[in-house]
Amino acid sequence: MIDLIPIIKDHFNTLRSHSTNRIMWGEVIFFYGTPLMLGALGVFLEWRIRGVANILASFAILAGLLFNLLVLLFDVAVKARTAGGAGNQNVRLKLAKQLQANVTYALLTALTCAGMLGVQSGMGVEKVSRWVSAILLVLFCHFALTLLMIMRRIRATFLQSLS
Repeated sequence: MIDLIPIIKDHFNTLRSHSTNRIMWGEVIFFYGTPLMLGALGVFLEWRIRGVANILASFAILAGLLFNLLVLLFDVAVKARTAGGAGNQNVRLKLAKQLQANVTYALLTALTCAGMLGVQSGMGVEKVSRWVSAILLVLFCHFALTLLMIMRRIRATFLQSLS
């Protein structure tokens, strides 16, 4: 059986404060609450997603790019461990582990979206029902926010490597 819970836990653990190791509930509410509010708004306003095939193609490309990023992160983590050891003081290694957790989670989200869109496309649906649209809106928004988090962490890793 494929256990996806560790991927979700690892991602959730990146939403902790570096200094206190406590969960930053503001971040959790932002990253999960904002997409849920958008999905609820979509249901209320009866938004329906169109262009399933095009969106599916986009998520398939993004998933491939995220797989590539995971391979690159493995190399970054190995170099960070070699340069600074495996201890908690190695900031580059810690950032690489957090990036790996975030990228893996984003990949899981992208594959979920692609799977849902693939089913819709396979059924010949061009205009998705409002309930499925709401779920997809939640996933799309959450995916976009996770990509922004990854971008922020890549920037932090880059700046850390320059100092």
